[in-house]
Amino acid sequence: MRWEGSVTVVTGASRGIGEAVVRAAARRGAKVGLIARSEDDLNTLLASIGERGAVAPADVTDEEALTHALTSIAAELGPIDILVNNAGIGHYGAVSSTDTAVFEKLMAVNYYGTVYATKVVLPEMLRRHRGHIVNVASVAGRLGAPFESAYAASKFAVVGLTEALSVELSHSGVGVSMVNPGPVATEFFKARGHPYSRAFPRPIPASQVAEAVVRAVTDDRLEVTVPTWLELGVITRHIAPLLYRWGAARSFSDELAATAPEDA
Repeated sequence: MRWEGSVTVVTGASRGIGEAVVRAAARRGAKVGLIARSEDDLNTLLASIGERGAVAPADVTDEEALTHALTSIAAELGPIDILVNNAGIGHYGAVSSTDTAVFEKLMAVNYYGTVYATKVVLPEMLRRHRGHIVNVASVAGRLGAPFESAYAASKFAVVGLTEALSVELSHSGVGVSMVNPGPVATEFFKARGHPYSRAFPRPIPASQVAEAVVRAVTDDRLEVTVPTWLELGVITRHIAPLLYRWGAARSFSDELAATAPEDA
């Protein structure tokens, strides 16, 4: 897929990684469809990229509203060539202290929002033998991050969906990719209610993730991890799981001590 002249849709477009992807796509000559809940924020962003696109406010957990948003963008801009499923939220907390409603909400936004959007655009992509779907997952979708169980589980689901879909579409002309960022310097951590406080790894700018999305489509790559060195953690988990588990426990020793039950 070429970005220039494409119709590209980004969910969660109003800020953070989504905003960075919108700007990166527009710089490469794409017409961009912007989807998020805040219409005012979307209109401001659209104006800043020269009105090169269209706005369709929707909550990705509302299948009917999301379908309408995607349909209206296609009607205004033309058939959708690139879909970037970026909308997502996080949560920080031990499983024992996290309400089941939190697990359901994160799965609804991070996973089902991805499924809903994909199901809308895929039939037309298959008919045209043309298109590319990028799912913004996370390194937490490859490594079970302690105290991020609800978030990691939803991103594991996105990874599984992406891997399965890539095989199903391998002879269709439609590409599928996932981009797995580590910590990113956005409002994500503030929104989840627990700021990022670890000295390592350091958060990267959202623009770096946007460039990874661009590479995933341009090079037709199934998976891009950003920063790249985080792939070492994924490799370690698979070839030396006990070593990974030991390292994770050591890295989160303070949190684990704080949540340990008191001795009887």
